Amino acid sequence: MPTIAAITGHAFAGGAILACAFDFRFMRTDRGFFCFPEVDLNVPFLPGMLAVIKKAVPMYKFEEMQYTGKRLTAQECEAHHIVMKAGHINDLMNEVLAFAKTLDKQRMIIREMKKRLYKDIIRTIDEEDPFYISTGKLQ
Repeated sequence: MPTIAAITGHAFAGGAILACAFDFRFMRTDRGFFCFPEVDLNVPFLPGMLAVIKKAVPMYKFEEMQYTGKRLTAQECEAHHIVMKAGHINDLMNEVLAFAKTLDKQRMIIREMKKRLYKDIIRTIDEEDPFYISTGKLQ
């Protein structure tokens, strides 16, 4: 089934990657930033993490975020199509629920679409990540 993230605060590092794994993202405007601070933490992304991020963040924006650790506001995320909609917390959940109601589709077709769309991400996680994890070559 389609998944929706309602980002109601900061989405940093692993939280931002997790948000990227969702099919659709909404973010509150009055609190929180979206950020990949790994450059400041001296931690590179695993190949699978990169694959998940690339599905949600346009490359030109991801390069900037990855190399600078820049924090994006909800409005910036919306402008760069990282989130579908940015809104005040009082309206955000209503927007998310209204959007979710439009996704009443047949689960089997959604399953097959996602399987085909994300097969390269799954392959990357299954085939490339284990080397970095098992050898400890995370940096």
